[in-house]
Amino acid sequence: MEVDSEAWQWTVIAGAGELGIEVSPEQARAMSIHARELLQWNRVSNLTAITDSVEVAIKHHVDSLAAVNMIPQGAQVLDAGAGGGFPGLPIKIVRPDLSITLVDSVRKKTSFLNYTIGKLKLSNIQAVHGRLEDLGAQSAYRAKFDVVICRALSALEDFVALSLPFLCARGSLMAMKGPQAEHDHEIDDIDDDVLVLAGNRLKIDIHRYTLPVIGDERRLVRLTRAWL
Repeated sequence: MEVDSEAWQWTVIAGAGELGIEVSPEQARAMSIHARELLQWNRVSNLTAITDSVEVAIKHHVDSLAAVNMIPQGAQVLDAGAGGGFPGLPIKIVRPDLSITLVDSVRKKTSFLNYTIGKLKLSNIQAVHGRLEDLGAQSAYRAKFDVVICRALSALEDFVALSLPFLCARGSLMAMKGPQAEHDHEIDDIDDDVLVLAGNRLKIDIHRYTLPVIGDERRLVRLTRAWL
């Protein structure tokens, strides 16, 4: 199956539908363009280890959409460590009302992202090259975002420490985790709805779901400040 085929697009539409998310044919076509460019650029740049077309559809694009219905209307969203554009680009395609900033510390990845943004003619989205530690100290980014999201491969403590400076007072952190994540046991061990992470009291909500077609389990962890 080619990533720019109608069958690939239908895989995204049907897969998202199983998660309760509506994707139009036009939005699926936009995601197929993203997927095609991702795989083409990947031949010379290390953007993704996932290259099978079905896995790109499900593990990248459909999985990225799992958070779509949890993001407030018109929110300012930061994708922390966007890599090849996940989850930020698929979210933007389905939610044009959002303003999204994609951050990655690897310049070739932000170059790819800005190229793809231009090719898709998306507005109110940009890719920024930089380290989260540095950008979080800058006034242009500090406390400016309603949502900071990441397909988190690190421990929640590290994710909170890096991401909380970007978050506005009533905002949410969202960590998307798979079952093979190195620190995934920390989620299974949680038996309270308030945690102290990086010196902050945070309310935690865990949304568990299963990816269609391939059956992989996923967890979307949402953290918000627990005000006294």
